[in-house]
Amino acid sequence: MTTQSSTPSNGRPMTFTCNLETFISMFATEGDAIDHILLAHDDGRVESSMYTIPYYTFVRCLEKPRFIAYGDHAPQVHSYEVRINASKCSDNDVIIEFPRTCFKSMTWFSKHLINRLSDGWGEFESDEVNITDEYELERTALDIQREINFRRIHSTRRAVVGNEYMAIAQFEQNCRDVVAMLDENKAITERIEYLDYIIENQIA
Repeated sequence: MTTQSSTPSNGRPMTFTCNLETFISMFATEGDAIDHILLAHDDGRVESSMYTIPYYTFVRCLEKPRFIAYGDHAPQVHSYEVRINASKCSDNDVIIEFPRTCFKSMTWFSKHLINRLSDGWGEFESDEVNITDEYELERTALDIQREINFRRIHSTRRAVVGNEYMAIAQFEQNCRDVVAMLDENKAITERIEYLDYIIENQIA
């Protein structure tokens, strides 16, 4: 396998941050990229973190329905980060980012890494994403929730289409779930458009 590396004049390894696609391109094959991470993990040189963001839920029962973040609600995952520490001064520290909104990288992470890099209970060290602007924070959280809903809608559709053995009650429930997620995504999109307007005017 081959990797790209460089070392500054002080001899300390540089930190190179990249997405999955860039990381894989550093190797001859995708299998080499996977092996590189897992071998480094076995060598004790991998640090994995999970970043979270508040969970915003759409409350329809209010006089004016709106999105609210409850302090006691479990946060949702914003992204995972895998840091491969240098083994010698000629190597770089490499940080690979796996954002929740990227279906390809999250699927890859779940398939090849999540079981090996988490602790014995499937957990990761976690930290909250540092977004100080309340509008940007809400916008980011809603963007993630909308993407998750899209994925659930498609997976539910695949489960329903062509499944002649599905009970009528289960079919009806799946249809109701899809409609509810579509309605929520419509509300999310409208809220995001409003937040974009606020954010743009703050910058202006």
